[in-house]
Amino acid sequence: MKSMLALGLIALWPGLCLAADLKVATVDLPRVLAEYRQGREAAKTLQQREVSLPKELEPLRLEGRKLVVQAQELRRLSLEPALSGPAREEKKTGLEQKLADLREFEVRYERRRSEGEADLQFQAVRLQKRVLEDVLLATRIVGEKEGFQFIFNASRFRPESSDVLFSRGVADVTDKVLFALNAGEPAKQETAKP
Repeated sequence: MKSMLALGLIALWPGLCLAADLKVATVDLPRVLAEYRQGREAAKTLQQREVSLPKELEPLRLEGRKLVVQAQELRRLSLEPALSGPAREEKKTGLEQKLADLREFEVRYERRRSEGEADLQFQAVRLQKRVLEDVLLATRIVGEKEGFQFIFNASRFRPESSDVLFSRGVADVTDKVLFALNAGEPAKQETAKP
């Protein structure tokens, strides 16, 4: 995708150079995603859901432990020489039923755990998509308002995820995009470390 973009720019460059009013800007996308209020709220929602899933499964785990203890006790009793033959047979029958219950429980537990994880993944994709759509829309609005033809992703802290490796004299609209996204809240200013 990046190579296609680069090839497209190379092919269009002669025509673009003739355009005297070509305006290009950059935006620090990872910073925007990290500082966007809705993005932080989405991440917090997902974290809460990740924490709540094991708590929801805890009653099932306790039920499983109880079944295992009961099966172990029935196994012990079925092998108890002090019991009469019919009593041991009764315990063996109970053990077989308890083992069947335990297998059914394992299937039910695994299904519930898988459903919970799938739901968490679905929520994550849906929330991330919504946040990214908001960011792209705000970037487009800022770009159109400011008259930019191109706005590239230029991450300062994660250059490997950036589409721009070098730029000189190019406007950075990150703060404007964050301002638009956060409904007038000023963007967090980076503090210079001594």
